[in-house]
Amino acid sequence: KQWYQRRVRATGGVSMGECDYLKEALPLVGATVHFGRVHMKPGKPTTFATLPTGQLFFGLPGNPVSAMVTYKLFVLPALRVWEGRDAGPSVMTVPLPETRLLDPRPEYIRAVYNNGTVHVTGGQCSSRLLSMRSANLLLQLPPKSETLSSVERGSAVRAMIIGPL
Repeated sequence: KQWYQRRVRATGGVSMGECDYLKEALPLVGATVHFGRVHMKPGKPTTFATLPTGQLFFGLPGNPVSAMVTYKLFVLPALRVWEGRDAGPSVMTVPLPETRLLDPRPEYIRAVYNNGTVHVTGGQCSSRLLSMRSANLLLQLPPKSETLSSVERGSAVRAMIIGPL
């Protein structure tokens, strides 16, 4: 089969809600679930499994921003590998535009890079689709630790390029 026939994607149904049945259904069809949660924000309920047919299954969160971010971090690199291309995203280092308190999980902040400046796209709630509309970067913040509770404005952070600069 061609690479595009060997993958399955789903959005929603992989979290812990009342109607989230995909993780329970995967073993029933003989799938091997490799992970059912990831330690990141947004996108915690992301699921990856292989089906008996050899198809790869990506279960993405139901919140639109979480689905887009996890698509960029998990699905797109897999598609690149299947096409024989480098899986790694394009990254750059940018100054953090504002001081950010850290979450216990690594966090991906939607931002816009324009003419050498970086701006956060507003509220970062995972259901806020507007935060992705103009974003061309995902700023990668480390998890909170005993020695690090915030990242100061102007600090250098890694940024994944997700759109035209």
